[in-house]
Amino acid sequence: MNQLKEFSAELPGQDLKFLGSTPYVYHCHHFNLFHDQTVEDALGEEEGFLIRSRAAQSAVWQLLSDLVAKAGASTPAERLQLAAAVFPWMGQGRLELLAGAEGGNVRGDHLHYSFAWREKYGARVRRRFPVDAFAAGFAAAATEVAFSLPPGALASREQSCFACRQPACGFELGRQDVPSQAEPVNREVFLRHIRQPSEGLEEGRIAEIATGLNEFLLGVDGDERGLVQGFGIFITRHLPGYYDQTAYDTIHHIEKHAPQATPAVEELFGESGHVCAFYTIGNILLSPEWEAMVGTLRGDVEEIVTSSVAITRALGFGHWTVDELEPDRRLVMRSSSNYESPFYFERYGLSEKPRCYFFANASRAIMQLAHRVDWASRPELTEDLYLSLFKADLKWRVEETRCCSKGDDVCEVVVTKG
Repeated sequence: MNQLKEFSAELPGQDLKFLGSTPYVYHCHHFNLFHDQTVEDALGEEEGFLIRSRAAQSAVWQLLSDLVAKAGASTPAERLQLAAAVFPWMGQGRLELLAGAEGGNVRGDHLHYSFAWREKYGARVRRRFPVDAFAAGFAAAATEVAFSLPPGALASREQSCFACRQPACGFELGRQDVPSQAEPVNREVFLRHIRQPSEGLEEGRIAEIATGLNEFLLGVDGDERGLVQGFGIFITRHLPGYYDQTAYDTIHHIEKHAPQATPAVEELFGESGHVCAFYTIGNILLSPEWEAMVGTLRGDVEEIVTSSVAITRALGFGHWTVDELEPDRRLVMRSSSNYESPFYFERYGLSEKPRCYFFANASRAIMQLAHRVDWASRPELTEDLYLSLFKADLKWRVEETRCCSKGDDVCEVVVTKG
């Protein structure tokens, strides 16, 4: 774990985090489950699992190839040991990597996705299709890197899943025809695409809080299960390449095969920003750790908006700034760096429309939380409260007026009262 902390670094001034040269961010189980469910709803269970596992395989192959080189891990055993340490560091649970160059079996215990799914939905929904696409892709990529195989040489299938009420998760790996591997979206790529950071309103306060929270997060380790639990949520250090590839591949598939459904799918990926703001930002604001670091919440609009932006920076979402804020009327957010637009531009080229679905809708959610939640009463952030805020009474409109994936000089979001 100490070695992984040595490999972890930030891009100064841009609030982006890297493990080696691969970007990572903090997201909670509510976001992760919602994101994966959106892919599954759009493409179906089997195709959705395939898209997600391939995206995981691609992102993890990039990550582990870089790390084994930096660590000087030259043998399969050393490389597998490193991969087995990375997985719980990410808060993903534990994997027993038993496969070889021709494939084999992998066992998973307390996997983040299946464990969190059972925790959140298991009492009222019986699931019949596996959920651990990320672990499947991780297992394949770890084995490929360990045995110096090209990316995509192995296919991974989840045979048993804890979310389906089986005792443990199990995967089978086997050789397959090697698909083409996209170029990595790494630190070098981000440096090419991000813009000069700017300062917004309350920059001193935001930067100070972000620095303190970042230092706290760096000291958070997984438990014996390989899970990271804090602020009342399960936290992952995750790969934005996974989120981006799954989201954009899904949207492009819908644009091509069912264009009439594109707005609905884009709206769902945007809703992931609502989920993150409510559960991740909200639980951090209400946590004892926040009170110790920052103080007791007053709950006024300016405080909640600027505090939320500080949290997004500490989580590695990029350099978000508050450019305009008129309570009960308008918010303008800008970002010189985030984890969406560089990936899109590098992988898919210049876009004809804005593509920062998460950034835009997280900004809208921040305004809803700032105006509609009584923070001083320290409410419990339940699913019922989420539904009342974001399904029944969401009166804010959001528009991404500028986006770097379109070639603009900055990503800009305008949130207005509707």
